[in-house]
Amino acid sequence: MDKLISQVKTIFHKAPFAVCAFDASGTVIYINSVLESNLGQAISPIVGQSLYELIHRLLVDERLEKSLKRLIETDKPFSLIVETLSVPGVRASGFINIIGYKLDAIYILIGDFVSGGLSREGRYRRIIEDAPDAIIIMSRGVITFSNPAFNNIMGMSAEEILGTDLSKLADEKGRQELLPLKESFAPGFFSRFNVKTPAGVKILEGNFHFIEERPGTSIALLRDVTEKVALERRLLRQNQDLTAVNLISKTLSSSIDLKEVLENTLAQVLQLMDIETGWIYLLDEEKQVLRCAYSHGIPEKVAYSIKELRIGEGIAGRVAERGEPIIIENASKDPRISSLIFKKQGIRSFASIPLFSRTRLIGVMNIGSLGERIISPEDERLLITIGVHMGTVMENILLFQEIANTSKDLKDAVNLIHQRNEELRTLVSTVSHDLKNPIIAINGFCERFLKTAGPKLDARELEYINAVKESGKRMEKFVTDLLTLSAVESLKLKKEEFPVHKLIDEISVELAPQLDSKNGALVVESPLPKVRADRVRLMQVFSNLISNAIKYAHPQRDLVISIGYHKEPSTHIFSVADNGIGIPREYADNVFDIFFRGHEGRAEGTGIGLAIVKKAVNIMGGEVWFTSEKDRGTVFYFSLPVE
Repeated sequence: MDKLISQVKTIFHKAPFAVCAFDASGTVIYINSVLESNLGQAISPIVGQSLYELIHRLLVDERLEKSLKRLIETDKPFSLIVETLSVPGVRASGFINIIGYKLDAIYILIGDFVSGGLSREGRYRRIIEDAPDAIIIMSRGVITFSNPAFNNIMGMSAEEILGTDLSKLADEKGRQELLPLKESFAPGFFSRFNVKTPAGVKILEGNFHFIEERPGTSIALLRDVTEKVALERRLLRQNQDLTAVNLISKTLSSSIDLKEVLENTLAQVLQLMDIETGWIYLLDEEKQVLRCAYSHGIPEKVAYSIKELRIGEGIAGRVAERGEPIIIENASKDPRISSLIFKKQGIRSFASIPLFSRTRLIGVMNIGSLGERIISPEDERLLITIGVHMGTVMENILLFQEIANTSKDLKDAVNLIHQRNEELRTLVSTVSHDLKNPIIAINGFCERFLKTAGPKLDARELEYINAVKESGKRMEKFVTDLLTLSAVESLKLKKEEFPVHKLIDEISVELAPQLDSKNGALVVESPLPKVRADRVRLMQVFSNLISNAIKYAHPQRDLVISIGYHKEPSTHIFSVADNGIGIPREYADNVFDIFFRGHEGRAEGTGIGLAIVKKAVNIMGGEVWFTSEKDRGTVFYFSLPVE
């Protein structure tokens, strides 16, 4: 590296232009005497400093820093013109043509200074003429030189521009800002101003500098920022519109009273738009009439004259008919407005906006200005957006009012249903209790009668008494199931923690005789968990499902009932599977209905067992479902929440 630096010193020591060498980190490792003599003493010594920091201190131009970084990253040379008119740390006042390239392991910058103007050498003039920025030189504000970039911006030839006073091209505000150009010397300044061109008004901005060696001579580097300013204005307007819409939305959501919402929202709209008067129509869909629901800023007699309009009548009626806004520049003279009493109010700028919900027209909002306020296309777009917000919220309020008007009837109907359900449950429970004791007595007397008088009865008499006995048993089972279903619904949910396998053990002992009668087996396929649930209801669920499987066992194979379990993140899933006769597909929707029996005559039952299962599972916070194949078996699943 030292050898390379020595070679650079030898090559560039007596060069007539400025030279700076630096390494890949951006640290300056050499400058020649030309560069050193053109830099102020305040920033010495240069060698050893970061070139990036020096650029920030010397030049107001981020392009050079980007070019240096690109040179280090890609090794591709660059050429750049940088102005130093506004840099007190650089003695040469003018432009520097900077060339950057890589030399072995180091990087070289060559800067060619031009001071005292731009006309000394033709090569610099060519560079300035090719510059992308607009550059002009002026003598006391009169343009003496303009490059092609400025000519293109203005849409004029150099001959048309030369000799023209720049302030004559600017608007009034720009002329005031450009007054210093008339002086012999003034501090540099920045300005943004409008200029008149054959293509219309454009906005220029840039820095103006005076050349000390030439009194009254100034130079300007300008850019066309017309599109940039337009974008800034659009963004500013969009932000203002978003703020306005948010304010309107908050006002709309502040109440469910329609009159209050209309009053507050219209006041907010008028304030945001800086407009004095407004009124809102609501549409009567049945009669196809617009009725003024609220007005602000207009006399009562005027409000009365426009209080009702048919669809298609007047401005608001046309807006309602077509669904499109109407903007009028001078309402007092517009022939579309026929009301004389309205015209006499002196309203000038006027807008009529439809209020649409998601599905229909809700009404129309009119606003009008008494002064010089003009409703612009941007204002129109904002009003349309506000109209959609208003229409949606107002529709919700109107729907709420409709619901509120019928809510008493709905509440009365719901209360009546609850009352009837409670009466029905009470009736079922009472009747079941009242029936159970006589049935038990009948069954008991039948047993005694058979024991004492059985031997004395002939075959037909025994058949009759046994029929009475069997009917009594079925009736007792039916009443017991009804009482169980009633208890499932009415008993308070009592949760406790217990292992499920002990519950299954109890049920298997209780149902062992029935299983043996079908040569059946009860198999637990996977370890069963501890759960926190209502033990009585869970026993009813398992007991009814297993009993059901026993009842509908397949006559041609041994019965196998499998208890399964798996856990999901917040749910226990249990299953009871059998290899019985299955459930026909046409019965799938009715299986859990009370008193429904899909295999009438195949087995005894009341049709209440699965209704008990569904009710018990639902009360415990779960769901029950099943899958089945005819002649292959059925699997009942039910879930319980994990607690």
